[in-house]
Amino acid sequence: MVRSVLATALLCACLADPRGECAADADCGSGAPGSFCAGGICQGPPRGTVDSFGAGTFARTATVRVHVRVDHSHGAATARVVFGGTAFAAQALPDGSLAADLPLSLAPAGVEGAVPFSVELRDDLGHHSTLPGTVQVDDRAPRLSVDATSVPVSPVLRGVPVSLRVLVEDLSPVTVAGATRSADGSFALPVDTRAAAPDASTLEVAVVATDAVGNVGTAHASFPLTRLKFVARHPTTRSIQSVVLTDTLIWGLADQSEFWLLRRSDGASLLRPPTGGNAFPQLATDGSRLFFARTDNQLCRMGADGVIQLCRDEGATLTSGPILQGTTAIVATTGGAAKSSRLLGLVDDAVGTQTASNQLANFAGNMPALGPDGIVYAGAAQAIAVGLSTSFNWATARATTESSFYRGQPAFRGTSVLLATTAAKIDTFAFNDPLGSPAPPPTTIQVAPLGVTLLSPTIAADGTALLATDDRHLIALRPDNSVRWTLSLNDQPTAPPTNGNGGVVYLGTVGGDILALSLADGSTLWKYAAGSPIRGPLAPGCDGILYAATDGAVHALAIDAPGLASSSWPMASHDVRGSGDAARPLRSAAGACLE
Repeated sequence: MVRSVLATALLCACLADPRGECAADADCGSGAPGSFCAGGICQGPPRGTVDSFGAGTFARTATVRVHVRVDHSHGAATARVVFGGTAFAAQALPDGSLAADLPLSLAPAGVEGAVPFSVELRDDLGHHSTLPGTVQVDDRAPRLSVDATSVPVSPVLRGVPVSLRVLVEDLSPVTVAGATRSADGSFALPVDTRAAAPDASTLEVAVVATDAVGNVGTAHASFPLTRLKFVARHPTTRSIQSVVLTDTLIWGLADQSEFWLLRRSDGASLLRPPTGGNAFPQLATDGSRLFFARTDNQLCRMGADGVIQLCRDEGATLTSGPILQGTTAIVATTGGAAKSSRLLGLVDDAVGTQTASNQLANFAGNMPALGPDGIVYAGAAQAIAVGLSTSFNWATARATTESSFYRGQPAFRGTSVLLATTAAKIDTFAFNDPLGSPAPPPTTIQVAPLGVTLLSPTIAADGTALLATDDRHLIALRPDNSVRWTLSLNDQPTAPPTNGNGGVVYLGTVGGDILALSLADGSTLWKYAAGSPIRGPLAPGCDGILYAATDGAVHALAIDAPGLASSSWPMASHDVRGSGDAARPLRSAAGACLE
C-alpha cells in the first residue's frame, strides 16, 4: 500500500533569483553556497521542500510516496530520493510536484522510530541541492507485561472472573484483544476461568496486543484453578448419605438419625435436628419444608427450623423416601397388612392420608416416580402400577401383571416409561392411555449378564438412557435402546448417574471419585477425589455448584454448565420433588431456583 502526502504548490521553473550582476560564477562567490552566474545575474541552486508525513507511522512492509515541492530552479528540476542506500528517480506529477515511491522494507529490521532519507534536486545546468527527510517506521512488536499484582497466587474457583492489568509500550497506538483501556494507559483484561480445559488445574492466559501498523506482541500469565468451593465436614464425622437443595439451604441426612442443615453459599453448619428414627436416604422438599420417611414406617415433614411438624403411620411397610406431587408426599409400600403393598399419599396439612385402591403389588425395592404427565408410575414385583392422585383419593389406580421383577425408580422418555429388572434387563413401556388402557407389552433389552444389578435408569436431554451397574460399568442406550457406548469404571458406582446441563454426566464411586463424563462418548472430562465413598446421587445446582454427600462431609464443586439437563427422569434424592418434571430449573412459588 502506498501512503502519500500531496504537494501544495506548483513547480517554479526558470524564475529569476537575482543576487547581483555577474559575468562568471566567480562573481557570485559572496552569495549563498552553490550560487552561479546565469544570464548575467547571480542565481542560487534549486530549492524545494519535502512535504511532511505528519505524525503518521508506517509498517516496514508498507510503501510510502515522497512528494517534493520545488520552490526555485533554473529550468526544469529533476529529483531522486535516496533511502537505505538505494536511489529512486522521482516522477513529475500533473500538479508540478515530484514524487517517488519508497519501499520501507529497505529500513533496518526491527526499527522503531524516525528513519532518514534524502532528496537530491538538480536543475538543467547540473546544479544540485540536497533536502533531508525522515519517515516514522515501526517494525517492532508491542512490549507487553502483565502486572504481577493482578495475577492470583491462590487457586481461583472455576467460574469466578479474574481481571488482569496489562502494561504496553509501543511507538504507535495499541489495542489488546478483549481488553479495555484504563485512564492510566494500562489495559484491563477480563479472564473467563471456564476457558481452561475441563481437567486443568492451571489457567494459561495468552495476552495479544496489536499496534496501529499491525505488529503483534504477546505475553502470558498463569494462575492456579480449583473446582472445590468448600468442604463442609460434619462435627462428628457422620456419613452423609444424601442431600437435597433449596434456594438457600443444603439438607443432608447423616447416618439416618439426624438431618444436617448447611448454608448453601459457604457450607456453614446451621442446624442438626434428629430424624426421630432411621430415615430413608430419599428426601424431597417443596422449597421450605423437608419430606422424609423412616424405617419405623412413619411418613414425616420437617420445617426449616428443624422441628418435625408431622409424622403419620398408616399401617404399611415403607420401602423408601417420598416423592412430591405438589405438596402431597407419595410412597410405595410392601408387607401384608391391610394398607401394605399399595401406593400411599400424605396430604399436606396432615388432614389425612390417601390409599391407592388398586390391585395389590409388592413394591419392595422400588420407589414411585411422578411423570411429566402428572401420573404416578411405580415398578413392583411382577407388576407396574399406574395411578393418578387427586386430593384425598386416587382418581384412577391399578396395577398390571408383568413377568419381570422391577427394582429402583422408573424414568421417562417422552411417553415411554423405562424400568430396570432384577434380571439385568430394561423394560420400556410405550403408554398411549396410561389410565384408560392396559399397559402395553414392554420392549425388553438385556443390558448386562444375569446376576448384575442395574441401578435406576436416568435420561439425558437427547433421550439417551444411562445405566450404572454393580459390576463397575456405565452403559448409554440411544432412544431406540441400542448401545451408544459402554464405559468400564475403576470402582463401583454408588448411585444412578446424574445428567447435567451441557451434555455432562456426573457419577460417584465407592472409591470416593466424582467423575464428570461426556455424554457423547463417555470420556472423562474431569475427576475429583473426595477421599471417601460418594453417597447418593450428585446434585448439580443452578448456581453452578455440584453438591456431593460423602462419609463425613459435603463437598461443593464448581461446574461449567449449571443445573440439571432438561430431561424428564425422576432424579430421586436430588430433584427436590423426586419427580419427572422436565421444566428446568425447578423453581419455588416465589420464583427462586430450587436446584
